[in-house]
Amino acid sequence: MKISKGDIEFIRNTLMPWAGVEKLKLAYDSSRRKYPDIQIELDNIIPTITITDEWRRQNIHERRKRLVHEFLHIRGLEHNEAWGFSTYPDRDSYSVRVYREIIQ
Repeated sequence: MKISKGDIEFIRNTLMPWAGVEKLKLAYDSSRRKYPDIQIELDNIIPTITITDEWRRQNIHERRKRLVHEFLHIRGLEHNEAWGFSTYPDRDSYSVRVYREIIQ
């Protein structure tokens, strides 16, 4: 898997308990596109988060903020520009706020 041990631990020890998730699949997409660099599939019994190399190139806090974004979808949130919960990472201030609360 092309995801760091630290990111896996953040998912397993922080995000999964926070979101009440017992099982999660992680997948890798070798696509070279810049967007989307991370996405979640909720159609299956077990949610699946797929990452790309573009996601891996981000710094630790940006990667984890984007993971928080996907876990917010698991918790039932949909994009809402009025809240700042945007599909575009550079406009996603809501996930930044939640990430900061989680890591305090």
